Amino acid sequence: MWALWGLSRLVVLILFVSVETGSAFDLKYYAANLDGLAANGVGETLREYPVPAFLVLALPYGLLDLVGLSGIYPAVVFLLALLLDAWFLHVLLGRARATGARAAVWAWLVATPALGALSYARFDLLPGVLVALALLALVDAPRRAAVLAVLATGVKYSPALALPGLAAPAASRVRVVLAGAVAGLALVLLSIAVGGWDRVVSPLSYQGRRGLQIESLAATPAMVRWALSPGEYDVFYAPSKAWEIRGPGVDALLTATTVATALLLVVLVALWLHAWVRLPDPRTGLTAVVWLTLAAVLAFIAGGKVLSPQYLLWVLPPACAGLALVEGADRRRLLRWTVVLLVTSALTHLIYPVGYRHLLGHDAWSGVMVALLVVRNLLLAGLCVSALVAAHAAIRRVPRRPRGRAASPASG
Repeated sequence: MWALWGLSRLVVLILFVSVETGSAFDLKYYAANLDGLAANGVGETLREYPVPAFLVLALPYGLLDLVGLSGIYPAVVFLLALLLDAWFLHVLLGRARATGARAAVWAWLVATPALGALSYARFDLLPGVLVALALLALVDAPRRAAVLAVLATGVKYSPALALPGLAAPAASRVRVVLAGAVAGLALVLLSIAVGGWDRVVSPLSYQGRRGLQIESLAATPAMVRWALSPGEYDVFYAPSKAWEIRGPGVDALLTATTVATALLLVVLVALWLHAWVRLPDPRTGLTAVVWLTLAAVLAFIAGGKVLSPQYLLWVLPPACAGLALVEGADRRRLLRWTVVLLVTSALTHLIYPVGYRHLLGHDAWSGVMVALLVVRNLLLAGLCVSALVAAHAAIRRVPRRPRGRAASPASG
């Protein structure tokens, strides 16, 4: 397995230094912003990212700068992401030896190469792995699971959607909630101390000002019309450092994302409440918690006006962790779902960076790339719906807890 991992990651490295060098844009962007940290301060440096994410990015830069090697910062961040990938494989291999869940290992071997060099050129692998580790720790160490999920939320706010599912099992709920609250408060206080309150909320206000990104599910109708009648639409590089689209109907599509997000949130809240009433302990409710986590993250991705290819890194590690946790028919169902997720990731790789230029300026290949985008977005929508349905089914299968009886406690 390690030999296969090494060969597959060597392919990713070759892509990174040859045909996919554009994936390094964000690494160079981080370095350029950190160059001006002394002059601009934390408040004006990488404002679109939470303070803990800023610290994760700034620490290796500061150490390299002390020894005069800040120029190799992009290579070091790439290497750190590679080491995180290897560590997660190590964890999955340990689970596979204990439970025979080798499907989780095979899925992870495919996962990051499916997205290509982007997997290591952005830091989104970190919150995805942290959420996966939280799932793996829930049964034996619910407090640790809560802390890991909170750390993931500190890096990217979206993993907060995993927390209600982790807290659903009654036997471990108090420990998850208390540990999560303490860890969350500590991160908020740290963020305020480092960057001030404005820096805590700046990632949210930054997202709120963004337009309709061309890769989002909501932008699909506009991109199809752009492919057929490019003169009616304008694909442009926005201040958000992403490619957005404007033209007829785009305002309505933006409104649709708000409505879709609200509806998906209502569905998630209903599922969370159902799980809080129904799930007695982490072991019995583990399948439901896995599906709740996947559904919540995918609902955020599918319902929003922004969708970047690295967002799939928020889903791939938890899906692999789920394969290491669930058993029998549940594992087979999740494996089929994960295979579709891997296909979706490979299509995302074809869209960005392989054929992305054909979505930015109309040419003979634009129609083909928009068709791939449509298929990819339909698959994402299907994955989201199927995860919501699977979460509901998994919750319903758990016997209702008898009133007045305490559920058996979990350790940790």
